[in-house]
Amino acid sequence: MILPLPIQFDENEIFIILSTVVSWIIMFKLTRHLSAVTITIIWTFNIFLALLADVTIGVKPNDFYFTIDHKTLELFDELLHFVTYPTLPYFVVNFYQYKKPKGSKLLFYIIFWAGVAITLEWISIKFHVFTYTGWKLYLSFLVYLVIFATNIWLSTLTETKHPIQPTSTN
Repeated sequence: MILPLPIQFDENEIFIILSTVVSWIIMFKLTRHLSAVTITIIWTFNIFLALLADVTIGVKPNDFYFTIDHKTLELFDELLHFVTYPTLPYFVVNFYQYKKPKGSKLLFYIIFWAGVAITLEWISIKFHVFTYTGWKLYLSFLVYLVIFATNIWLSTLTETKHPIQPTSTN
């Protein structure tokens, strides 16, 4: 099945393209503190979460929001799910594995990243990437707290079994 292109190419598609390009440039410029196994698991897990949200709270009977221009799936929805969404949790766990905050620092770390996430979500609302029909931004903040805590737990578990291999510099 080939996904349809947008009916009208406008600000939300431009926002998705720009945010994806910027996040991927940052991702490849920063030092990586995760193994390939961890990256694969975190990436896949967050794709699953994005799709799960869309099929549980983004459709009837809940129908709390829709993405892009309408309620039907299009190419840019898939770009969001598979390429754009997983970058933020990648940053969360990559920096976590570098700093490894504990106790109250970990709590503030997760709260900070949830704040970053809702800020990005708020900006995406302004560009009509999301249209809320019952969802509230503060609910996203609560969800991000759980998602980022789970991602940190998952990355720690994975890195214990499959740690990043040091690269040799000649």
